[in-house]
Amino acid sequence: MTDSDSQNTNLPPPEDEEEISFEEGFRRTVEKLRPHFTALWRARKKFIYFNGAVLVVSLLVLLFLVKNYYTSTVTILPDYGSKETSLSQLSGLASLAGVSVGGGTPTDVYQNLLTSQAVLEPVIYAKYKTLKYPDSVNLIQYFRIKPDKNVSLALQKREMFLKEYEALTKAHLTTNIDRMTKILTVTAKMPEAALSADVVNNAVESLDNYIRTKRKSYASDQLLYIEKRMAQVNDSLRIAEDRLKDFREQNRVVVQSPELMLDQTRLSRNVDILSAVYLELSKQYELAKIDVIKDTPIVNVESYAGNPVLKAGPHKLATLIIIMFLSGLFSALYLGFRENIQKYVGYIKGR
Repeated sequence: MTDSDSQNTNLPPPEDEEEISFEEGFRRTVEKLRPHFTALWRARKKFIYFNGAVLVVSLLVLLFLVKNYYTSTVTILPDYGSKETSLSQLSGLASLAGVSVGGGTPTDVYQNLLTSQAVLEPVIYAKYKTLKYPDSVNLIQYFRIKPDKNVSLALQKREMFLKEYEALTKAHLTTNIDRMTKILTVTAKMPEAALSADVVNNAVESLDNYIRTKRKSYASDQLLYIEKRMAQVNDSLRIAEDRLKDFREQNRVVVQSPELMLDQTRLSRNVDILSAVYLELSKQYELAKIDVIKDTPIVNVESYAGNPVLKAGPHKLATLIIIMFLSGLFSALYLGFRENIQKYVGYIKGR
């Protein structure tokens, strides 16, 4: 090892590699930020004026422009009975409404159906008594949906419906399923308490009505087929019985004639077969009537919504606190670091 190497090993470590205590680091940080705190203190009047103006504007907006809203909720319980038949029927029903569903429970299908146009169209066009209007109005009239004057009247109605349908599904009507219990909650958020309750109740009633009136049931189709087939077999049985009766009246003694015995056996066998078919159809007819009742899925509503007493929002105090916090933070950063910000802005502009 040379003398120069030994001298280098005895040199103290660079200043950056020295271990700095917490107190020293804090002191250096304060020294770096002191000019910015000083600049903020000098501009304290601007800070106070600016945030005071933000406070006044925020209060005016929250008090006079931001409207209260109310929420009403309806709870739909899952089907605790046999689910296979009702679920298969509901899945087919959902496809008729233009909704694609996979595996799941009846409440999963209900959730998808509640956002379909087929279910929500009666809700949108229903008449509601409101505080805003003296006469009953539908939701398109209540929210003052304006049509495009450049299109035909039919297209105007369709356009207004689609606008309200989009607003209803995205902002005013929400659904949620508890993944453990499979309980579906439907919530309507409206500017008026009575309107929120009426809308969510109408939505659930429209869902129930759609399921009852538009459902395609295999049991119902089977019942119609059996009823039609019973009438046909009954007619054939009457004809066969009349033929057997006429044969016996015309041929009192058939024991001595093998041909007559064969004819009587054939006629009797035909009557027996038709009787057995009619008896079996009668049994199936009664079972099909029971299946029609069992196969009908019913929306199991725990309770319909009543008018909410208290408003659900907005939370104006919490909103005001958040606004003032952000206003104070950004204004303090700007006034404290204004020279640095202006310098960087000048670099960006190429000055």
